[in-house]
Amino acid sequence: MAVRAQKLYNSMKTKTTKQILQEQMAEATTYEEWYHAGLQLDAELGLDLWRQNPVSDDYDYKLIYHRLQHLMALKDSHDAMTLSNVLRSGLLRNLGGICSPKLYTQSHVGTKLLIEDYITAVSSAISYVTSLPAFTPQQTFSFISDTRQSFGRTTLVLQGGAIFGLCHLGVVKALHSHSLLPRIITGTGVGALIAALVCIHTDMDLPHFLSGSGIDLTAFASHPSQNSWTRKLHRLSESGYLLDISVVEECVRANVGDLTFEEAYHLTGRILNITVSTPPDSPLPSCVLNYLTAPHVLIRTAACASNAPTPPLFADVTLLCKTSSGKIVPFENTDKSSFEWRPYWTPSSQDPHTRIAELFNVNHFIVSQARPYLAPFLTRSPQSLPTRLLGMEISHLLRQADTVGLLPTTVRRFLVDEEIHGGTPESTILVTPRLEIGDWEWLLKNPEKEMVRYWVRKGERAVWDVLERIRVSGEVEGVLDRLYRGMQRGGRKERRGRRRRDSE
Repeated sequence: MAVRAQKLYNSMKTKTTKQILQEQMAEATTYEEWYHAGLQLDAELGLDLWRQNPVSDDYDYKLIYHRLQHLMALKDSHDAMTLSNVLRSGLLRNLGGICSPKLYTQSHVGTKLLIEDYITAVSSAISYVTSLPAFTPQQTFSFISDTRQSFGRTTLVLQGGAIFGLCHLGVVKALHSHSLLPRIITGTGVGALIAALVCIHTDMDLPHFLSGSGIDLTAFASHPSQNSWTRKLHRLSESGYLLDISVVEECVRANVGDLTFEEAYHLTGRILNITVSTPPDSPLPSCVLNYLTAPHVLIRTAACASNAPTPPLFADVTLLCKTSSGKIVPFENTDKSSFEWRPYWTPSSQDPHTRIAELFNVNHFIVSQARPYLAPFLTRSPQSLPTRLLGMEISHLLRQADTVGLLPTTVRRFLVDEEIHGGTPESTILVTPRLEIGDWEWLLKNPEKEMVRYWVRKGERAVWDVLERIRVSGEVEGVLDRLYRGMQRGGRKERRGRRRRDSE
């Protein structure tokens, strides 16, 4: 009897291959480690056979297969004109339903190999066509520009999160390291602070900044009294915010300086959007501030406006702008320059994401959602299905309470997420960190270096789960964008050289 009990104990203690591989994925410190363990886990569970079999009811596999064969045949025949026409006429982000979310939940590391091969072939064909001497530089530029316009663009949306919003840095880091970071970045609340920091750094400087070492947190260190958990909880109950807005303003100024939206755009080529709300009599032209709608507004004041507590509990945030002489003055230098924060879900406000879509031809959204209340319920893992269902039910009840006016504005801003109006499951990819019980203690602490590094790692891991879906939906756009910007830079150099020759 004792021997049998010992065998039973040993069998229970011995981990299965599946459990070992799942632990390896959970403990991986790099994407390469995580991906390798995921491949092995797929093989162990037979999901590699699912990936190899192109047949599925969730997309038009016959269309994708025939188009792949056609592109390869045209490339092999060096028929540049026909290949360019085929690319332009059928280049859709969700062609045949390849962006269907169902196609990215069956495997741990990817989707159907046919879809992955198709995206690779399209990217290769675009690069091939633009490298041929069959077209003049103007024809090549027209092909890239027109194809890019018809394909549409992606924005990375960084939504709130309080201290948890630091994970947005990790999301940006993971996307940048895989050359999938959109050039249009939108931020709300804490997400606006992160978006501002990202959009003032060039591609060369971004890796160092995203490591967590390039952020100046002196403002929080110099206000230790603000670290009191009683003060934070009182502030949360009164205004819906954990951090003192005056300290936030000091921190943002130390990191962003006095750059304007237009200056940041010319410096990095990234389009920064900060979502705010404007009352009907505001001088601001839009609920979205960027280099088109508010080119001379200081980024730091816009980011603070997106984070400012709701009046009349606190003073309004004043938007500042830079004159042609470099002088800093209140926006439009009128009595209306004091910016009154109002929730953009009020009737007087326009949906900011719709406005961004209009301005920049955006038809695809990657949403980094870090709100403390919502993130635990939005994970991709199948094991979290009961939790996700519970979260959906609670979120529905909160929205009902908000609809009938039972949810205070401060509570609403902390608990209820912003929706992407007009977005579809195929056009919106959600990225959320996997939270643990110990993570909640961070909410009552001021940001510090180790905290930043911790949440950067959280954000990176959140991207790994959806990285292949992001690649399928965004790789072609990235190729077109890099070619377009490269030809723009080449054209500018040529024009400068021509002017120099003319002057000589």
